[in-house]
Amino acid sequence: MEPTFRCGTTKAIDELSEELNIPHDSSMQDWSYTEGNPDDIEKYISHYNLTKDDDKRFILMEFIIQATEEQNTEKLFLKYCERIKPILETDFKLHEYTIHYWACLDNGNLDDCWKIATIMRQLWANSHKFRI
Repeated sequence: MEPTFRCGTTKAIDELSEELNIPHDSSMQDWSYTEGNPDDIEKYISHYNLTKDDDKRFILMEFIIQATEEQNTEKLFLKYCERIKPILETDFKLHEYTIHYWACLDNGNLDDCWKIATIMRQLWANSHKFRI
């Protein structure tokens, strides 16, 4: 079952662009994925923890997941997977669409998916056990 589509709002994108000094203009497609810099992951996590705005938190999590996926060592990748997993569990409803997207549930071959897909599949499965 695919969750309801969600994307970042223009207002949240504009505000985060200013707050985090990230370039943005209306022609930048997939902004949160293209601008999720692995070197800035701590900044994204800190900002996520400081804001209460769900629209900003939604976009920040896209940054965080992209930055986790692009960590240049397995050690760093696993470190950030462990950091974000409890956040995603706690805020599952907010990030349900993003988790579903990164889980690559339509692909049975995990070798042909993002590295983070295994964790996203676990989160998805754990959440849906409680809905039965």
